[in-house]
Amino acid sequence: MDAGLLPPTIRQRVMKIIKSDRLTMHLTRGEKIMGGLLLVVLLTVFLVYYYAPSESSPHRTSTPSDPVEDALSRTDCLNALEHNHELLTIKKSVLKQLATLECKVAAASRNATELVMKAEEWAVRINKLTAKAEFLRSSIIHLELAQTELKTKQSPKVLKPLRLEVDESGWVELPVPSKEQSEVCTMERCFDYSRCPLNSEFKVYVDSTVRCRDGAAVLVEALKASRYAVEDFRQACMNIVPVCHKGDVENLSSLEHWKGDGRNHVILNAASDRNTSNAVLGRALVVSDTFGVFRHAFDMVIPDVANLWPTSSGKDKMLPMLAPARRKLLLYFEGRPPKNTYKEGPFFKALQALISETSDISPMDITLSCTQNNLENSYSCDSYSWCLCSSSDGLAQKLEMSTYALIIWNDNVTDVTALYRVLMGLKYGAVPVVLGAPTFPLEFVDWSRMTIQLPKARISEVYGVIRAIRDEDLLQYRRQGRGVWETYFASPEVFGDALLDTLRTRLNIPAMAVASAPFVSLFAGMEDEVVWHDVPKSEVEFENVGPVEGPYPSDTFQRNFSTTTLDRYSEWNVQMEAGALYPVSPFLPDMPSDAKFRGSEFGFRPIGGGAGGSGKEFSEALGGNYPREQFTAVILTYEREAVLSKSLARLNNLPYLNKVVVIWNSPEKPSELLTLPKLHVPTVIHKAERNSLNNRFLPLDVIETEAVLSLDDDVFLRHDEIVFGFRVWRENRERIVGFPTRYNAWDSEHRSWLYNSNHTCEYSMILTGASFFHKYYTYIYTNKMQPSIRAKVDEFMNCEDIAMNFLVAHLTKKPPIKVIPTTYFPHENTVEKNPDKGNTFIDFPGYVKVDVSVRRLPSEFVGGRVAFHGAASVYAVFRESVWIYALAQFAVSCRLCAFQNSYTHGQAKMLQTDLIMPLISWCLCYPIFFWLLSYVLT
Repeated sequence: MDAGLLPPTIRQRVMKIIKSDRLTMHLTRGEKIMGGLLLVVLLTVFLVYYYAPSESSPHRTSTPSDPVEDALSRTDCLNALEHNHELLTIKKSVLKQLATLECKVAAASRNATELVMKAEEWAVRINKLTAKAEFLRSSIIHLELAQTELKTKQSPKVLKPLRLEVDESGWVELPVPSKEQSEVCTMERCFDYSRCPLNSEFKVYVDSTVRCRDGAAVLVEALKASRYAVEDFRQACMNIVPVCHKGDVENLSSLEHWKGDGRNHVILNAASDRNTSNAVLGRALVVSDTFGVFRHAFDMVIPDVANLWPTSSGKDKMLPMLAPARRKLLLYFEGRPPKNTYKEGPFFKALQALISETSDISPMDITLSCTQNNLENSYSCDSYSWCLCSSSDGLAQKLEMSTYALIIWNDNVTDVTALYRVLMGLKYGAVPVVLGAPTFPLEFVDWSRMTIQLPKARISEVYGVIRAIRDEDLLQYRRQGRGVWETYFASPEVFGDALLDTLRTRLNIPAMAVASAPFVSLFAGMEDEVVWHDVPKSEVEFENVGPVEGPYPSDTFQRNFSTTTLDRYSEWNVQMEAGALYPVSPFLPDMPSDAKFRGSEFGFRPIGGGAGGSGKEFSEALGGNYPREQFTAVILTYEREAVLSKSLARLNNLPYLNKVVVIWNSPEKPSELLTLPKLHVPTVIHKAERNSLNNRFLPLDVIETEAVLSLDDDVFLRHDEIVFGFRVWRENRERIVGFPTRYNAWDSEHRSWLYNSNHTCEYSMILTGASFFHKYYTYIYTNKMQPSIRAKVDEFMNCEDIAMNFLVAHLTKKPPIKVIPTTYFPHENTVEKNPDKGNTFIDFPGYVKVDVSVRRLPSEFVGGRVAFHGAASVYAVFRESVWIYALAQFAVSCRLCAFQNSYTHGQAKMLQTDLIMPLISWCLCYPIFFWLLSYVLT
């Protein structure tokens, strides 16, 4: 410490003590240290007391020469006290005013925060109302356009064919034509079309006066049970008369419906002596397996029905799988040449050369002779056909081992034995290689898609041809053959229908319409129905992703006449649904791109009127290559009323929604307190007969749209995701389009298929709990698919999605399409616990046809928004959540108050408010922010 700071008297005394030698001489070292410490303490106490900032202290100077202190020292004490009192009064007044201002500032800050919150609330409301007004405006525009289109519509609305009464005034007796006239009969010359109007159902009458036996009797009974059969021959378009005995031909003219010339009659020839060339048949067409005179495009060839379906009580064994493509034997043939075959001729020598030249190269089994024991079991052996050497079971065993089956057709129009060989080859997967000029049954079936037909002169080139065929072509031959066998020849019933469908297609009459499943209301016979309530505003989406229009059903039965002309080939050979007329179909021809702007504008909604666009323009129009349409939401539920209510509420104001169909899968009645939200479209509840997951795919008559949105009752999808999935489905109508995917993985260790629900880069199935598919597949699933598959679904109480995916892949040969959602779907692996479930559905088509795909379509830029998963979701949460903004405003106001308090409450209080309050506010805001961010991103 500087000694100059001490008063003069004290400084002099201290200096004297320091300069005194006597004091230092008599003190020890420890006493000196203690003394020094004591001196320091005393000096410190003195300095603190002397320089303390006390209001009562008279000493306020820093140095003796301070002019302020000099002035104060010369001031009178009484005046100083009065002056000090005046200053304290001013201080209190100032502090009081500052406190008042502080309260006003805090109140103003709270008011500002409340106003900001209200402004944000009104901004959100304005945005929602603007969006609502926008899509209402868009809906009005679309309704006005639809009204204009209905006024200017040119094509009439077509209904399904009806069973009309036939006018009998023109059905009179006509003279019998001559034999020469009968031999040149065609449909145009010898058929009466007036009894078969195009807008009526096809009707046939099967005469029951003739009694047949064996296979012919089975076929006649199948024809009588056909959906085309009627009881009154006067209302029939065609009359079918079986001929099972020699004398039946002479009795034809005595039939009441023969009308002299036998027009519109079909002679089903099943007599032991099948030659009807000498009979007087008039204008009747003949259906037989053997002909003396065959009239092309008039008469019809059929197989020998007596041997095609053995009258065995046991079930037919399971057919072999189509894969592998190459089997143990490359080529198989076993038979004895007909009696009229010249064994020294060029064909027989070439056949023997084929055997000798290729026997050491490839495994083949070609035998040109039969033992006597084999001939006893022979199917057929006459002067014109190659005899079969094996029984039906022996032939089946050989064909299951063979890649190809050689068939040698005789020189006649028909060959009963060769046709039997062809059909057995199709059944067991041995691709028929036919040498000759065959005439096959069912003229609209393209036999070149399942058989290899070569002239007999190319017998030496057969080996090179079958060796050059690739595996994919070989499997396609085999798959097509299996489909033709199962669709047209597997039983007397399907063959009888195929025979009648061939006659009907000749007349260009549409098939009989397929019936839909009847709707059964859940409240049928109940006094109390469901209570409907308005949807809460918090659950309503007003984002403009499309116009909300009234229910607009899809047109049905609009292609009745196209099925027998334009689609005739595909109906018989691709879809193989020639005998059924469905209300709708996913297999529609595409129009040229400019047709929608040049005369075919009806129903089309091009983006921006054809100019294209994004955002607003994209959300206002459906676009695409097909006219406008809507979809039906089908929700499967089981005793979860609260979950169902929430799911329905989320569908309110969903664009392009036509109707909501709820499948009540529970046998129990709903509770008396059942309340459901009232949507902008009708909501109906169907009561299922029993608890079955197959009810998800019922072709209910209340489903009036082609597109079906299948949903579980606990699935959450945003409006933009659903609309985008609908847009994608419209461009891929024949496929399943959905959100959660699965993958059928191959287990190389057990050589079987497994159901994989883990995340993979490939997928092969779409879960039907959140997917779009065409209503056409519900008809196929319910009416055409093997009942054993649906029984397995009921047994497992699962796997209906596997069955539907297998079915669609089998029909289209294409994989499904995944739309990437922002919603998380749980990956429940319900099939891995039982690996057999993954292989259960392979048997019904005979192969596994579930193609894998890596195609994923993200739902970006829908309705003018960028739905880029995490970022957009965070933005949407913050945009819609006013309380998060209020919390941030609270933190800012805390910080502002801290700085205000620093000027009014001194340094200590400033540190308290400036550090602690912002710390508390940010500790509240940041965890909530990062929690929301992590929740949305995961």
